[in-house]
Amino acid sequence: MPRKPSNILYGAEDKVPLGTLVSLGVQHASLALLFVVYPLVAAAEAGLSFEATQSLITSCVIFMGIATILECWPRFGSGVLLVQIPNTSHLPMAVQSLAAGGPALYAAMSLVAAVSQLSLTFFTGALRKLFPPEVCGVAVTMLGVALAEPALRRMFGLAHQASSAGMDLRYPMVSFAALVVIVVLAIFSRGMLRLFAVAIGTGVGWLLAHYVGLTHGPAGRALADLPLIDLPAIAWPGLAFSWAMLPAAILTGIISAVDMISTVVSMQRMDDADWRRADMGQAARAIRPNTVSDMGAALTGGFASASSSAAIGVAFATGATAWRVGVASGIIILLAAFSPRLIGALSVIPDPVVGAILVYSSAFLVVAGMELILSRRLSDRRIFTVGLAIMAGLAVAILPELVQATPSWAHPILGSPLSVSTGVAIGLNLFFRIGIRQEASVPVTVDDNPFEATTTFLEYQGDIWGARRDVIASAIPVVAEAAEMLLDTGVAEDGLVMRARFDENDFDVTLLYRGAPIEIPTLRPSPEDLLGDAAAVARFVGYMLSKRADKLVLGKLGERQALTLRFEH
Repeated sequence: MPRKPSNILYGAEDKVPLGTLVSLGVQHASLALLFVVYPLVAAAEAGLSFEATQSLITSCVIFMGIATILECWPRFGSGVLLVQIPNTSHLPMAVQSLAAGGPALYAAMSLVAAVSQLSLTFFTGALRKLFPPEVCGVAVTMLGVALAEPALRRMFGLAHQASSAGMDLRYPMVSFAALVVIVVLAIFSRGMLRLFAVAIGTGVGWLLAHYVGLTHGPAGRALADLPLIDLPAIAWPGLAFSWAMLPAAILTGIISAVDMISTVVSMQRMDDADWRRADMGQAARAIRPNTVSDMGAALTGGFASASSSAAIGVAFATGATAWRVGVASGIIILLAAFSPRLIGALSVIPDPVVGAILVYSSAFLVVAGMELILSRRLSDRRIFTVGLAIMAGLAVAILPELVQATPSWAHPILGSPLSVSTGVAIGLNLFFRIGIRQEASVPVTVDDNPFEATTTFLEYQGDIWGARRDVIASAIPVVAEAAEMLLDTGVAEDGLVMRARFDENDFDVTLLYRGAPIEIPTLRPSPEDLLGDAAAVARFVGYMLSKRADKLVLGKLGERQALTLRFEH
């Protein structure tokens, strides 16, 4: 079991009191349902009928709830708090396919995207090489950057005003009030107040928005005219195919997988105080139920969904990452599909309040991404990988005319800062691996200072390989002590060779020397052995080394003895 961080009240496996569980589930579900605006935008841009739009939204909500339940439940999914929202990565492809061929074409392209996303889960070993922490960190950081634009537009009221109009100060006033309440309660409060920081901040912002006249009714129909309870309206959309849309569909699926991996890694890091590396197996267990739900949504005329990065900020604010909260929110989302009036009520939460929630989540994701990036030692190669990838994403975010200058089929790919940054980071990571040997060695003579030689060698190789800082720091004194023991006791007759090898799981250092093999006693030697001969001292030091390294292996390589110290990475 991972060690729970001090700022988390309910960890991934903790049981949550029923009242608190329901309240937290309502918070997450309410935030997730706010994002139905994305499929609404796609339907409006494509000119869909009311019936087709209703089917698109209702099916999306149903499979959002199903996917959330399956992903969070350890028996079926990852056992991580992942709440689904409509997949923003699908928005460009959805607008184009719905306009070109209606729901039938979007359904077929969604199936292609789901299959391409699912295919990545069968290569978890390759995923670890493709998505080391610095690449995941870039993706998480750009998730925050991608949230920033819609968040700030809502915060300052720019989504409803002409660019030439002056700023309506009511919008930032309401947003900052809600944001201050959320931040203050998340940082300075404890217990129930912290658990409901987002809900309380939302309530304060909503009341203030109502007071200054920023609340509005649902578009098209009065809220009272919507039925309170009704059967979901879903339908078979048919299937159509377009070769022109195929590249965008495949890449949309890959981008969705990257998005899922990033959110899973963020939750892993939040859940575990001793987090070391991404568990790609857990990420794969999260992606699979998501793809199944996307296929179900496609076959019933719905919009695809993906794990919510905004929910990560809510989990941090509340200090609750229990998977049971995710299951509760999934059930609530699923039940919401049977209440058109409830969905209508959620759609009228004032924009500045939504902006405050998104700004909080965006800020958390940017910092979480930076922490992931800095969890590894940054060599020149990794510095350029991170820096150039983030600059590429910012380029398309700041200069949209660059995207407009490309062919139309590339717009769904290049229109997202997340997809551009992640693609560049993956490409540079693979390119910069050229010329890096995963094994290196250096001779150490009796005239060398073992500690200085070990520090110089391991820090240099750790920088090149991008090994974790704490692993290198813990390996240096242990390896230096082993080298000093072999040289000072005369066991290594003519010096030794220090050989290091690294992969994503282990950092191994082997000391090769000519001489007699040392013995590792199973019982602790007595302190008097330190006053004995060289062999007795070697046994004592060998015993201590076996306790300080994760694994110690004695063997022989050709004519030389081999003492291997393994440190889990």
